[in-house]
Amino acid sequence: MSKTVMQRSQMQMATTYAPDKHFTFEGGTGACRSVPVARLDVHVLPAERNQIREGVLEFVQNWHRRATMRQNPPVVPEQALDDKVFLDREKRPSFEQSKFEYCAPDRMAYVPDPLMLVCRKCGVVHEATLAELAYDEGTFKNVRPCQASENGKHEWRQIDVVFAHWSGRVDPLSPYRKDINTRNGSITQQFPGRCDAAQTCEFKLHKGRSGKFRDWYFYCHCGERRELRQKDENTLKWLLDRYAQEPGETLREINMLPVSYRANSLYYVQSEQMISYDTTRHIDLMAEDRIEELLETLLTLYGYPSSSQDDEAIVQTLQATNQPGSFELALSIQEALNMIKTLEANGKSNASDFLKPKLEQFRQEAQTKGWIDTRPEAPVALRRQAINRANFARKFDPIRLGLEHQALREEQIDAPVSNDAIRPVVDLEAPDVDLQPPGDSDTRRVYLDTIVARKAKLGIIDLKLIRNLKMLQYSFGYSRVSPSPTTEQKGLTMPVRLCAFPRVDKGKRPIYVLRQSNEALYVRLDEARVTRWLSNNGLTSAVENLEDGSLGGRLIELHEDFGRFAEAYSETSGSRERNAPVFVYGLLHTLSHQLIHACSRFSGLDLGSFGERIFPADLSFVIYRNGMTPDLGNLAAMWRNHAQDVLMSLDDPRSMRCGSGTLCDQRGGACPACIMIPEVSCMAANNILSRAFLAGGEAMSWDTNRAPLVGYFS
Repeated sequence: MSKTVMQRSQMQMATTYAPDKHFTFEGGTGACRSVPVARLDVHVLPAERNQIREGVLEFVQNWHRRATMRQNPPVVPEQALDDKVFLDREKRPSFEQSKFEYCAPDRMAYVPDPLMLVCRKCGVVHEATLAELAYDEGTFKNVRPCQASENGKHEWRQIDVVFAHWSGRVDPLSPYRKDINTRNGSITQQFPGRCDAAQTCEFKLHKGRSGKFRDWYFYCHCGERRELRQKDENTLKWLLDRYAQEPGETLREINMLPVSYRANSLYYVQSEQMISYDTTRHIDLMAEDRIEELLETLLTLYGYPSSSQDDEAIVQTLQATNQPGSFELALSIQEALNMIKTLEANGKSNASDFLKPKLEQFRQEAQTKGWIDTRPEAPVALRRQAINRANFARKFDPIRLGLEHQALREEQIDAPVSNDAIRPVVDLEAPDVDLQPPGDSDTRRVYLDTIVARKAKLGIIDLKLIRNLKMLQYSFGYSRVSPSPTTEQKGLTMPVRLCAFPRVDKGKRPIYVLRQSNEALYVRLDEARVTRWLSNNGLTSAVENLEDGSLGGRLIELHEDFGRFAEAYSETSGSRERNAPVFVYGLLHTLSHQLIHACSRFSGLDLGSFGERIFPADLSFVIYRNGMTPDLGNLAAMWRNHAQDVLMSLDDPRSMRCGSGTLCDQRGGACPACIMIPEVSCMAANNILSRAFLAGGEAMSWDTNRAPLVGYFS
């Protein structure tokens, strides 16, 4: 049977129908499995390829690190990563671009799967092949005629349950057991003994009345019975030595799980979304061998003070430098120092203040020429975070996000002002004429003054419209049973294997790339106000002595991993101590959702058509239209017609109340009738989210400090 091509949107093909995904078409009349077809995308730029390469490599390294943390029993590398593509010859995590090709997700094929069939009439099961399906349309060799059907023919349908394993393998439900020859490592299949008339047992499927898999079994009229049990071929090979010595202990890791092919746990596509940049310096800095350069960038980025090297030491250093001009510069600094001391000794400190800028100029000259080093020394906590950041979930890593924010500002936010009538980035305090309401100059002045006043009241420093935010989403593999590197099964933490998509026509592995260019709103909060807000919520220790660096640096130093989906701070995760990084993230995340809801209301865009990107150390976030269709300028039109309404609604008392009565007001957190958005659009799966961050109210359920929150808008 040849592969059939499906028609779906690009977003669906890159995620919902990605390769090796089981799915049913509308009506649920049969299951199929997605199969990739060659669709080379030649429009992926070299800088984007580099971003994707670094992103996937870091993802693979982090996945391996987490999946192999279990020590007893130990985890072999193949249990964590697809050894055909994500492991090198020394079994170390790797990513070779030569094994992959970038594809446009505009075409996907499919084939029927699983092929374990059951007769509607008599219940007999048969494992078919694609060739049989195409050849005889329901009549198979070695299958007895149906005794329950008038015409003697079976009426076949697929069994909607398969065997799945966290190694990534899926097998059809079958009574035939697999095992391994512990001497030569070959996989064997145990066929049941023959029943009457010298025929192989003809099994039927019994589902029981409870509907639970534990009550299912295969049986033959001769009395042969087989429970739903199967061993995973992959794990049998990887754990061969351990299985040969302790077969009973190892079975927990080897036995597969019966799972409906409709269940979410059968398949999790692994994808990442990023802003597309012209440079990859921020990605390159995060390489393991560039820690010092990364630290130097962070120290500059977050305003850490210069080295405390005193002027006398600088003079001595310059005198010993033995470079042309160094001795003369040392004399100039010494003369300035002597004059300042004389003036201060005579009570003329005001006069000495005029000399201090000149002294600073001399120091800067010495530093520029490389004769002295006044770079700041990285605090121990910051260095520790730079080294350990591999353990942080990528999309919440404040270091990665801080460098990305810098690139965003350099390339788009702070780009030179254009003389075009329609600017690519617009400060909404001084918008283009087309973004202002009609009227005379006085009307527009009042309008702009109102915008400025509202921004100040909301504690917003920057509010800008980006007309074409370049976004890139790529999917490169999948996992089964769990979306994260580990899963709890049978009382043991199991490693989940990250699998690459199957080859395209026996060639390379596909990476599906989706490119968007849509309008976005950029928001940055007032650091002084955020600092006061943290103090008001009992987090004074986190903001003390900030003269040693900005709040952003402190947030990086104190950051703790949120988990891949911020599950560490979900409403059911248990207890966690409140801290500054999670509070700042919650503030930005909640305000982002509040703005998304306002924009959805006034622009006509659906909540699910928005995306968000949060930069916690920079107290900033971006919300953007997340769609593959042409951008019709909804956000620009919304601002022109409803700018004041949007800003007014952010702290309007009615918009601060939960839509389900007082549910979230009384318990903290958020709900679907509140400020949640579809989870596929939310960075944190709707965790770390509560209007209490904005308006005040009850603490979240995970917060061990039950004191009510003081709102940012309070």
